[in-house]
Amino acid sequence: MLLWDKLQRSLGINRREAWAVTAILGFLALGALHRWFIQPQPIITSAQLRHLLDSITWVQYDTLANTPASIPQKDSSPDTTRVQRQSRSLPPTASVNINIATKAELMSLPGIGAVIAERIVEYRQQKPFETPEELLEVKGIGPKKFERIRPYVRVK
Repeated sequence: MLLWDKLQRSLGINRREAWAVTAILGFLALGALHRWFIQPQPIITSAQLRHLLDSITWVQYDTLANTPASIPQKDSSPDTTRVQRQSRSLPPTASVNINIATKAELMSLPGIGAVIAERIVEYRQQKPFETPEELLEVKGIGPKKFERIRPYVRVK
């Protein structure tokens, strides 16, 4: 009882409040023990682990690209869906030769969708790219977008 008296004096509570706090803490401890020992722990499958790691990669990419992480909304308009798709495209693992790349390979570049990829293909059919900076002449690619894709493009 000496411990109870010290606890009550230090916390400034009466005996009933001390019992209530003790009961609450006891129930919390029992619940934690029940969950830990009685309920089975979920087993993570390789597919779930892969999905979790992909989620972490998306967040890291969105942070590095300085774009907000895209969360699908129920009432999303076509414009927001397009922006979400573009912000979720991972950069290519190897650099892309813009003179021979397919439309799909061009679309793997950050911020390049189907329309701009088609414009790049049309531009190079008229004249092959000599430097990556010539991408600025393609309609829809401005200085900001070019800086995002510059590390991933090459001409030879």
